[in-house]
Amino acid sequence: MRGRAVVAAAALLVGGTVATAGTASAAECLQQPVQARYDQLGGAAGKLGGTAGCEQPTATGSFATFRNGAIYFSPGSGAWDVSGSFRDLWASTGWENGFLHYPTSGENPAGAGGVYQQYQGGTLYWSPSTGAHSVSGAFAQLFGSLGWENGFLGYPTSQEVPIRGGVFQLFQGGVAYWSPATGAHTVSGSFRDLYGRFGFENGCLGYPATQELPSVASGVYQRFQGGTAYWSPTTGAHALCGDLLAAYGSTGYEGGSLGYPTSDEYAIAGGRRVDFQGGYVEWSSATGARVNQQIAAAPTPPVTTPPSTGVYYANCTAVWNAIGRPIRSGEPGYRPGLDSDHDGVGCENDPR
Repeated sequence: MRGRAVVAAAALLVGGTVATAGTASAAECLQQPVQARYDQLGGAAGKLGGTAGCEQPTATGSFATFRNGAIYFSPGSGAWDVSGSFRDLWASTGWENGFLHYPTSGENPAGAGGVYQQYQGGTLYWSPSTGAHSVSGAFAQLFGSLGWENGFLGYPTSQEVPIRGGVFQLFQGGVAYWSPATGAHTVSGSFRDLYGRFGFENGCLGYPATQELPSVASGVYQRFQGGTAYWSPTTGAHALCGDLLAAYGSTGYEGGSLGYPTSDEYAIAGGRRVDFQGGYVEWSSATGARVNQQIAAAPTPPVTTPPSTGVYYANCTAVWNAIGRPIRSGEPGYRPGLDSDHDGVGCENDPR
């Protein structure tokens, strides 16, 4: 069981001599650059402890085991140590033969008391509250664009999970979804709860097709394969699909006379209906979708839950009162509605 068990009697040719694990010193058992990395970590007195076996070849490199971990080397990655939770996770993915391949860095400190380690095929993250998980491929690119673990997603809390037509991965602050047709996007906060009501990717919405986007009246929307989700401070999160969405679009969506939806789609006699701030849209097999702007939907109480988890600022005055400066993408409370020029920095001018 390579990389896990003590090698008691392995032989390795070093400088023209044969060294036997368990009887040879580290200097006899290890070759450069594994020896250099071991020395850099403090040798037997360092984090890895004493040797537990001579350096062994792999198909594309080599490894050496120690009391508290191992060092892996390949020409394309260099020599790096793997230990603790990261070693267990890496083992579960198939070591260097899995999708992560070889490590390309040691462990590095990250936000909220966590650590990360880079590999050829992705990055491992660990925090006290989430444990160790990997992020790779399209999810790694998305995670980076959102501020890594310091953004609203926080740390990953699961590995990738295959589902119908795609995959998802859980994070502290939301869920990332990927499908071949839509790419990788997140669903978080109120939209995550809404998405669940609609059956996640198996419902009429399908997979998310965009991130959250700013809209009128401090609201946001997010497009999906089969519909669109809307949120505003006074209406909460609701979504429309199919003919009802098309009829809504004919009025100008949330910027038109109907305003934001105030309900999800619900059954009426012979059809379906969605209520809005300025009326309603209903559908039946006999008439198709029809817009009624004469009878406004009953007002709904204000919704204080923002579309993303964590800190929420209603406007730039609230931002400056709280932190005394502009807010940057990836910081708690940042949202596109605060960033009028979409440059990643919101509320650049003090409105007070």
